[in-house]
Amino acid sequence: MKKNLLFLVVPLLLSGCSNGPDNVTPTGTSTEDCLITNDTTINFLCMADSDYHDSLQAMIDSFVEIEPHVKVNLYNPLGSGNYSAIERIVVSGFFKEDYPDLVQCYPDNVVKYIARGYALNVDDYLNNPVYGLGNDRDDYVASFLEEGSKYPVSGTYSLPFCKSTELLYYNADVLLGLDLSAVDVSINNGNPLTAAYLDDLTWEELFDKLCPALFTYNAGLDDKHKIFVDSADTGLFTYDSDENFFITLAHQYEYGFTHIDENGKGVIDFNNDNMKALLKKMHQAKENRYLQTRGTYHDYVSSLFTARKSLFTISSTAGLAYNYSKKDPFVIGAANIPHPEGKAGSSINQGPSVCVLDHHDEDRALASFLLWKHITNKANSSAWSLETGYMVVRNSSYDTPEYQAALVYDDNASKYDISKANNLLKLKDAKENTFNTSVFRGSSNARTNVGKLLKDILLQDGQDETIENLFNFYAEDAEKYIK
Repeated sequence: MKKNLLFLVVPLLLSGCSNGPDNVTPTGTSTEDCLITNDTTINFLCMADSDYHDSLQAMIDSFVEIEPHVKVNLYNPLGSGNYSAIERIVVSGFFKEDYPDLVQCYPDNVVKYIARGYALNVDDYLNNPVYGLGNDRDDYVASFLEEGSKYPVSGTYSLPFCKSTELLYYNADVLLGLDLSAVDVSINNGNPLTAAYLDDLTWEELFDKLCPALFTYNAGLDDKHKIFVDSADTGLFTYDSDENFFITLAHQYEYGFTHIDENGKGVIDFNNDNMKALLKKMHQAKENRYLQTRGTYHDYVSSLFTARKSLFTISSTAGLAYNYSKKDPFVIGAANIPHPEGKAGSSINQGPSVCVLDHHDEDRALASFLLWKHITNKANSSAWSLETGYMVVRNSSYDTPEYQAALVYDDNASKYDISKANNLLKLKDAKENTFNTSVFRGSSNARTNVGKLLKDILLQDGQDETIENLFNFYAEDAEKYIK
């Protein structure tokens, strides 16, 4: 591995296991027998932030107690979040036969590992009658597991770990109980705004009724009582990812983004009249100052939300803290993201997984799989979620005493603690509505291009000819990268 990696070695803690020749049962193996009987070393290349590194190391330590013949080297490049750097480390290692056994990854990274013949299909491990998932398979969040098989070839090539999705966050102090009936009696049937109303917003309701009503209501208030800051860069509704905004709209309205054909090749679907008309409407929302995105604001829109220039923001469920203002705190409510009228809501499946890389060594492959299974067991998945903000990957993890305790707060709780509890409570519901996108050689470029396309349409003149030209340009460019 490169010299700039932080190299942490987990010591070989114990020498025997209950089914080994010494018939010694080490601490922590009362319910599990070790399966690796040969001395085996595996390397785990991970982007765990330094704040969470010790927690991951602790899970590895407890795994080694169960599998004492396994030594796990946990590598963490200095810094976090740069998955392109991780991919470069791994791919360069292929040429030197110096690459990890387990690597944290996004699907776009995995498809490249598959293309080079190094990603291991773990179906046989998942289905093994002795150490596979067995009855626990249904306990894993279905869409998280399914993501691992959304590649151009048959099999499962990644496994869920640090998963997240997107939610609609809103200023609960301002919006809950707000009576807009004097402005538009049709909003929430003339009743004050409630969490249930905001949890079931449609895009049409949001941009055609709610945002206009909020502007009108705010204009009638004196400066001391304004419910949001009305300025040139105000956007009542903000989205922190232009790519996800486009893809989610395409998925929810069933207008098409990409798919994989029968030959395993990616196909571009987003250049269609329905998406053009939908983005034309979004352009008008931007003109009305109802909408801002990271692309149009040229920065993270969380700053608009914390500055009260926005009342709604859609962002990752793992990033609640970025939407919280310590200087001017308010309670953050959590809701499903808006959906089309007459259609079900959904939010994109995101966050890194792990991939087992093939060293043509059964002990190393099995040890890597067992390590993943251990760090995603019920207790570990719950603890990891509570500490990092990522979603649990096991349904039962929501029911642990620790997770349930985090949902409860008393009268003395801070606004952040209440906001965190709102987020944790909503995650259990949100996991049922996540969707995956197709992954193929060139899919990352398609995602990048639709983000640029959305941004350009929102910022330019909104004329039909302009929109047509932009769609054609970005679709043709995306086609160039498909292999």
